[in-house]
Amino acid sequence: MNPEFRRNLWLELTPRRVAFMAGVLLLIFLAAALTGGGDSRPAAVAKYIYYFIVVLWGTRDAALSVVGEIRERTWDSQRLSSLGASEMVWGKLFGSTIYPWLGGAICLAMIFERKATHDGTVQAFVELIYMVAVGVISQAAALLASLIAIGRRQTHTRLEIFVYQIVGIFAALAVYNIWGMVDPARSRIAGQKAIDIIYWWSWQFDARPFLLVSLVVFAGWILVGCYRQMRLELKMRNGPLVWLAFLVFIGLYVAGFDAWLPAKFAIAGWDNIALRLALATFTYGALTYAMVVLEPKDRVLYRWLLDEISARRLGSATGDAQAWMMSYIAAIVFAVLLLLRLAQSGSDVATAQSLIVSAMAFLTRDVALFVLFLTLPGRRRGDVAVLVTLAALYLLVPAIFDGLHLTALLPFFYPRPSVPLWLGPIVVWIEAIAAVIIALRRLALGGQPQPAAA
Repeated sequence: MNPEFRRNLWLELTPRRVAFMAGVLLLIFLAAALTGGGDSRPAAVAKYIYYFIVVLWGTRDAALSVVGEIRERTWDSQRLSSLGASEMVWGKLFGSTIYPWLGGAICLAMIFERKATHDGTVQAFVELIYMVAVGVISQAAALLASLIAIGRRQTHTRLEIFVYQIVGIFAALAVYNIWGMVDPARSRIAGQKAIDIIYWWSWQFDARPFLLVSLVVFAGWILVGCYRQMRLELKMRNGPLVWLAFLVFIGLYVAGFDAWLPAKFAIAGWDNIALRLALATFTYGALTYAMVVLEPKDRVLYRWLLDEISARRLGSATGDAQAWMMSYIAAIVFAVLLLLRLAQSGSDVATAQSLIVSAMAFLTRDVALFVLFLTLPGRRRGDVAVLVTLAALYLLVPAIFDGLHLTALLPFFYPRPSVPLWLGPIVVWIEAIAAVIIALRRLALGGQPQPAAA
């Protein structure tokens, strides 16, 4: 058995704690059954308790699984042990949360029995897989958030640990709300009709099995993310293949939902291929922003990548490229494909093309700003200064110009049609290229200003 997992079993599942958890839950279920509502009331109570124990409590334990070791100064000795990244992830994620999962298992038994009795065994297993997926996704997301923070060498105050826990809770809420669209019981309560069919890549799928498989797949990807972050923490090197595989997967997955887009796109001359390219482009752009914020930025690494590219050793540079770089390239490539597809549509899509070109310019400028701020002298403040700058560029300055009725300048601050149509994209690309040149120049100088000429 995994030594880390076994250690957590000994620490968490003591006979006294096991008896306490089982006794309290059985008393709660007995009280729920005796207070009316028939046999459905204990199962309903069990579901609420499951969310409380596995999601709220479990995400806290997952967020503390590694951070707690760091705070107690035992993490360095664990990193020097013979445990690999997979053993460490398994032991930390499922070992540190084993006590909440004990309570969750008791609740799941109650939920499964009720569902199997009234809706059949198949529906009971569907509900069981969904509930387990919610717990795994939420706890893995909290662990992943803590590992990313460790990689960025952040402090680990109580507030920051609470933020890691919130990430897991938000992941659970996202899963809960998406599953609610296909859950007949919750849809009736909300006064809506549950979705029975999902259209994906022009194929029809039963909604519940499709979403169930999606949840399992995404849970697997989050676990892969935890594994890769743990490898980095154990000073191992991650290659680009896993992230490239994820880019292929997420692009194909999101692009298949083109049938869910508003009908106005079809009226404007966008065919299915254009819609799918647009969804993939948007997804890769969003991933670029997310990863450029989350990944640690290292001037030494960036300068080394520039040297490798200058020496035309592209294979070596690709092997150490960060995730945001690959996501950015994917976004640009798919944006170009989208522009070409729209040009073949035969419709008047010039406005849409100008907005796409502007959006890619803003994306280029923004990632250049993250690199540029890394090279600025003075005290390091992480990415907070960049985020504040972007908030000012996208929100505050446009609001001021709008209040002054200078709306003609707004296309220079966010994607919006300009007059003439291509003026906005040209100005923004000039701005983006300038940001890139300055950032690259400062990287080449090692982040230090040039010495004055004698």
